[in-house]
Amino acid sequence: MSRIRVLSYNVRYDNRHDGHDAWYARRDGVADLVRFHRPDVVAFQEPLPAQRDDLRERLPEYALLGRGRKRDDAGEGCPIGVRTDRWRAVDDGTFWLSETPAEPSTGWDAAHPRIATWARIRPREEPDGPAGPADSPLLVVNTHLDHVSARARRESARLLRERIPELAAVDGEDGDAGSADDPFDGSERVPRVLVGDFNCTAGSDPHRILTGDDPDGGAGDALRDAAAAADVRHGPRTSLTDFSRLIDNRRIDHVLVSSTVETEAFATLADRDDRGRYPSDHLPVLARLRP
Repeated sequence: MSRIRVLSYNVRYDNRHDGHDAWYARRDGVADLVRFHRPDVVAFQEPLPAQRDDLRERLPEYALLGRGRKRDDAGEGCPIGVRTDRWRAVDDGTFWLSETPAEPSTGWDAAHPRIATWARIRPREEPDGPAGPADSPLLVVNTHLDHVSARARRESARLLRERIPELAAVDGEDGDAGSADDPFDGSERVPRVLVGDFNCTAGSDPHRILTGDDPDGGAGDALRDAAAAADVRHGPRTSLTDFSRLIDNRRIDHVLVSSTVETEAFATLADRDDRGRYPSDHLPVLARLRP
């Protein structure tokens, strides 16, 4: 499989108290950043329904997958954008980070419902033949862990570690292997990429659970931190801002990959918009991967 560029970006929810950093002043800057860097996959955290509509309008080259975390599809989402000229999504879905992941719910004393959105993608065939950017599926999972409850972050990490291999081994949540459009038979796990805002830094309990450094991490395969594994690393070692300045040593946005995925480069992107401000209170992180 050839290179794939995956970008994760917490764009901050539309908060009317943000003044001159309200969403309407930032949305073009967010979209411009994505268009400039042209990732194959972009994973957003926090956008509300109207923000998701704005992103769809400004990024028509991406198919935006996912839903809101509330029962009526409202609330913040963790959508995954797939660049349609190079990739196609063959399956996708959302589950809740709770004791009842199949239904809208809040788990483990979290302040809000938390979700993970996933998509299995395949390369598009070139007009002259099947030679595309890759020849096998890739599973991408996007999440946002709770910002209040340490227990919720730990248990959510355990759930993710358990569920991701299951999603990589079957076509969909119902356990049926393969389909007419995606004949993957489930006999091997496809390469996996987990991205998102973990609300914790490398070395914290949730990070250690997901990367296998915690002996009590639970079932499932351990992942690797792309930032640590990268051959080339670029940008600040934080991913938090106050829109005008960086907040030091707070890289809470992560890209984790399965053992077969090579990380060629990892960057924290400190692009400013045309106002001279950061388009969000998070910096996006970008990984160049070779599954």
